[in-house]
Amino acid sequence: MKNNETSNQWEISIRFLFVSLLLLGVVYPLTVTGISNLFFSEKANGSLIILDGNVFGSELLAQKLNSKSMFMYRPSANDYNKIPSGASNLSPSSFELKTLVDQRKSVLDGMGIDYRNCPELLYASASGLDPHISVGCAYEQANFLNREFKVSIDTLNELIQKNTEYSLWGFVGRERVNVTKLNVSWKKIINE
Repeated sequence: MKNNETSNQWEISIRFLFVSLLLLGVVYPLTVTGISNLFFSEKANGSLIILDGNVFGSELLAQKLNSKSMFMYRPSANDYNKIPSGASNLSPSSFELKTLVDQRKSVLDGMGIDYRNCPELLYASASGLDPHISVGCAYEQANFLNREFKVSIDTLNELIQKNTEYSLWGFVGRERVNVTKLNVSWKKIINE
């Protein structure tokens, strides 16, 4: 009798395992994916930004730029690689961090950008992929782009305002500029 009960418990356990795997490993993920694609297609597919029929980037991620003719992202400790992402983990007392910050200050000084208005351009973000900078830093970079491209500062300020994201409910987070979106708007102007 005990062997029969034990055998029944094993059968029930195995059936439960397969039903759980089917429901939680197949049905549920497919349902959530289908619903998100139906109602939030753009976000479900990576919030990609299409420019001239090509993918320019994702509004969720920073990307490596090889041109000083665009608004700059925060530095990335992993060279903007998506896998693996991460911080440099350099301590404030690290000589390597001091060297990196000094190099970045030198580059910004050479561009006429006051690093005191753009401290985020001196230090890598925690993920190395953050596409946001402060509004003040965007304005500081606009001054550089204004001098380089002779585009009206008012036009640049308008672009920054258009791409500024505000705090949630007025108190969660802070104002920030999505550099990817800003660069798309900027690219449209310089390509005209």
